[in-house]
Amino acid sequence: MNDIRERYHVAKLTLFNVRLMSEMQRSDDPGVQKLISSEITKNKLSPPVSLLHQGSFVSVAYVCLVWLWESVKIENKEKEFLDKIPENAEILRLKIPSNDKINGPRKVSDWKAVLRLVRNALSHGKVQIEDDFFIFHDQDRNRGEKLPTYIKLTWEELGKISEICIYSCKEMVTS
Repeated sequence: MNDIRERYHVAKLTLFNVRLMSEMQRSDDPGVQKLISSEITKNKLSPPVSLLHQGSFVSVAYVCLVWLWESVKIENKEKEFLDKIPENAEILRLKIPSNDKINGPRKVSDWKAVLRLVRNALSHGKVQIEDDFFIFHDQDRNRGEKLPTYIKLTWEELGKISEICIYSCKEMVTS
């Protein structure tokens, strides 16, 4: 089993790959464009192909909110992790989603509740993917929830939430 240091490193590399794809997609460099075209042909895709897409954000979110978070829990550092979330959200200028983005019976008014809902939705495949946003839904029947609660996040919000999780582990692996 990978420990938290190894998972943190993989999460950082996953974020790096998304940022690299973004830069490659914006590049006017003929060599980069040739590489992209070659891979499109090899993979039998039809241009144009977006290097940065919904799957990029969902995969990073899964690595950070499910896989990395599990290692935090295994090492009994979940409280330390969750305590860092608000501070890192503030650094990235990310606010808790407003009530108009949340629908359902569950109270989702702090970062722990937001992360739990998104994490559970990712874990159980309860993610609706639209062009410009995602809708995550979770229903905890063990806690008596009769209906699911939904939260709508943009690509940017989901990316920043993933990044917040990485940053919230940093001190655990560097100390």
